[in-house]
Amino acid sequence: MYNEGHEILWGYAELPRTIKSITSIVDPGDGKPVFVPMSNEGDVYFLIGDIPVEKIAGAGVLSDDAEGYGAMSRIASDNGRLYACGYGSQLYERRHEDDWVRLCASDMPGVEDCAFFGMAIRPGSGPLALCGQKRVQYNDPTPEQQAQIDRARRSGDAEGADALQQRFRTIRVPPSTALYLRDGGWTEAPTDARGGLNDCIVMPGGDIVAVGDHGIIVRAGGVAATEDLSSIGLTDDFYTISPWQGEIAILGEAGIHVFDTAFAYRRSIELPADLTTPNRMDVVGRDIILFDYGGVAVFKEDQWERIPIPDDMWRLASE
Repeated sequence: MYNEGHEILWGYAELPRTIKSITSIVDPGDGKPVFVPMSNEGDVYFLIGDIPVEKIAGAGVLSDDAEGYGAMSRIASDNGRLYACGYGSQLYERRHEDDWVRLCASDMPGVEDCAFFGMAIRPGSGPLALCGQKRVQYNDPTPEQQAQIDRARRSGDAEGADALQQRFRTIRVPPSTALYLRDGGWTEAPTDARGGLNDCIVMPGGDIVAVGDHGIIVRAGGVAATEDLSSIGLTDDFYTISPWQGEIAILGEAGIHVFDTAFAYRRSIELPADLTTPNRMDVVGRDIILFDYGGVAVFKEDQWERIPIPDDMWRLASE
């Protein structure tokens, strides 16, 4: 945790789970920010005092209460209200302390089994869109094919039965882009894109723009009004999208790509030479904060400045 301007710049907290995402809220008691990381199992930690933790019931894979939905991927705050999304078309809202209500599920009408990686939040309105990737879904064997499988099993040929099961398995839904818009429930905004969408935002005019693998940029003005805005020549995976200085910045594997608000490509900003594994970025004022698996840097006044992480902090994190 980095606290710019604070007398203690860095803090360290050891948590028992793998952390997938982090956000912050304001402590109503003293008005100071509280960091809120979330694990892949749906454990939500509040980094204050004795670090209280809340478990999103049913979420996760290995948790005792896991119900098979899958792992969690992203947590975000809207004016202090927390939202979390993940695999199995999971979306939750924290209504009160330790009270997480599910807002989206794969068994809802029109919602397929998706891994949600991003939420587009309009301040004061919560998530207006969810983006990610549809899971591969397979057709059931035909009655004739199932009869062959059953005969093999009855004859004691388990390996042969498994081979037939694999041979007859055909893909019903290929892995493809998932973009859902809130319209009372959740409705898919179909696209022709393939791969996953990793992040999405609400534009000032209300359109949703999502970015993802292989340079995908998709704009949705409604469930039946999607447009591919991908830029020719940019094919690296895109991780994060954010408004920045009146333009749009997209963090990709190859750098930060800058577009105008109509998504005409303007320029690319190279990442620091020693930071080659970007994870995500945040925009704070006029600055871009880059979080890389190798460190942290800030892009300020058209140049990168590394934010040094103390050696003892790195040692603690790697133990």
